[in-house]
Amino acid sequence: MDNRIRNLKGSPSRDTFKYMHKQCCSPKFYASDLDFMLVEPPGLVACLDFKLPGQEVTFAEVLAYNVLLKVSPVYIVESPSPEAGPFKIYQYLGGDWHSRPPSVELVFVCACEGWGAFSRWEGQLRQEYRRRSNGEV
Repeated sequence: MDNRIRNLKGSPSRDTFKYMHKQCCSPKFYASDLDFMLVEPPGLVACLDFKLPGQEVTFAEVLAYNVLLKVSPVYIVESPSPEAGPFKIYQYLGGDWHSRPPSVELVFVCACEGWGAFSRWEGQLRQEYRRRSNGEV
């Protein structure tokens, strides 16, 4: 990836659009934004959503995650510090949006002390994806 892409941090216009959607549209117009989609030719490796400790999976997220599970694994990355970690990684296996709050099935995958360990975990995830994409699994 080139430095122009590498140095992008967030999108104020995207954040403003999401905020305005919540302010100006019907409260019945649920929406969800995933934090991160890992891609690798030929497609989608995994969907990641970042959460601070104690943040629950929302109704809208359960709806979105359940659909995404049909095309990709979904992982929740939890950390008190997105800058440094540590990171706890959970795989989302499914959820029931009918219950309030929604019930979800999360399986603990691993803990990464910092970005080095997280990068190694992601590298393994991508390697598994390449094997599956090439019909090796």
